[in-house]
Amino acid sequence: MQKGKPEQIHEELWKSQEDEPMNMTTEQLCVRARRYERVNVWGGRFMLVFSPLLAAFILFELYGLFRLGKTLLITTESWLLVTFLYIVWKLLRNGPRRMVPAEPCAQFLKREFEFKSQFARAGRVWILLLLPAVFGAWWGGGPALRAQQMGNKIPWLAKLHAPVPLIVTVSVLALAWLALGSKARRAQREIEKLGGKE
Repeated sequence: MQKGKPEQIHEELWKSQEDEPMNMTTEQLCVRARRYERVNVWGGRFMLVFSPLLAAFILFELYGLFRLGKTLLITTESWLLVTFLYIVWKLLRNGPRRMVPAEPCAQFLKREFEFKSQFARAGRVWILLLLPAVFGAWWGGGPALRAQQMGNKIPWLAKLHAPVPLIVTVSVLALAWLALGSKARRAQREIEKLGGKE
């Protein structure tokens, strides 16, 4: 089926806007850089509080599985904990990204978008690392065990090796994979737009 004329014009306009250079004043760039710096500081603080809580929750779940003697689920949950702590360590090891004194705002923004691009790629690797844990948890009866603990009697969830929980989980991970790829491409476009700014 051929595209209509107005649809082609809109698509060409949209594509041409993507390639436009960034038309911002130095003051606007600095406002944007300061905003990203504030977000980095607050995000770092949030991660410092949130990460230990989530790690404690995973350890609590591990203890419960250990008491039940579910070896495969213990292994998959341990894998989840290790990969989570690895990603958190990568994010927090250098502290929040801040502007260096006398650094041009455009240079900070380039660093910021490079980090966003690297973070998106690292997130995609983390998703790949999570896949063995997802399949192991499904095979070990994790969703069915969780449904029983919650008193849920839905047949497609409480049944051992039911395909729906696995399909839903893998679909969510696939959508996250695609979203992170899109985020990495957007960050690269921003770096290209900032190419001439110093």
